[in-house]
Amino acid sequence: MKTLVMVAALAITGAATPKLEGTRLQAGSTCYAIVAGDKTIGSTLQTVTASRAGGKPVWDIVVHQKLGSGKFDMRDHFVVDRKTLLPIKMDSQRGRERTDKGWHRISIEYGAHGIRGVKETATGSAPLDVALTGPTWDGNLWGFTFAALPLKEGGTYAVPFWQYDKGFGTFTARVVGSEDVDTPSGKVAAWIVEAGDDPAQLARYRIAKATRQELGYAAGPSGQRLGGVCQSSVR
Repeated sequence: MKTLVMVAALAITGAATPKLEGTRLQAGSTCYAIVAGDKTIGSTLQTVTASRAGGKPVWDIVVHQKLGSGKFDMRDHFVVDRKTLLPIKMDSQRGRERTDKGWHRISIEYGAHGIRGVKETATGSAPLDVALTGPTWDGNLWGFTFAALPLKEGGTYAVPFWQYDKGFGTFTARVVGSEDVDTPSGKVAAWIVEAGDDPAQLARYRIAKATRQELGYAAGPSGQRLGGVCQSSVR
């Protein structure tokens, strides 16, 4: 096994890291339909629970995606600081058997100066040992991270992240407008936020102004929207 050691300077060219406010989020469960064109191909269940870890308030977040009648099944679990959304722990399970395509088991703990954990795949396992030089968010937590930003008309933001496959990177997010979005409970005023980890290929998110709930996103012909059929995720 090889130790994966990555050190990066997290300076953001031309912009300071924005202040994320995890308190903008709300506890609850939301089911989304994953769509490709006009076809529903799967579901995402997002569950946010208020909890405590190490004596401080945290959000316990589970994002569980299923596609192809369960042929693709991935569950990401995050524990993040409730005020800053900075990550404390993350674990990811994809597939049920090592023979499943893309199977993995990942367990990560974030500290003030580094990240430690283990990444297991069908071909073996490797420890993760990553040095940090500043505040770094989790690169698998998308919609919640964008919702915690100080969104305003014309706002542009850059958020440093680390992700277990990609390493260090920067989320780009920009508010390009607002609109009233039709939801099962009626129209909701929302920010339109173009965001992602590649400035050339940003997804278009709709985030409720009042509650900061992710109402859905579109990325080319694919995306997700409120609705769908979700089964409770085992915590």
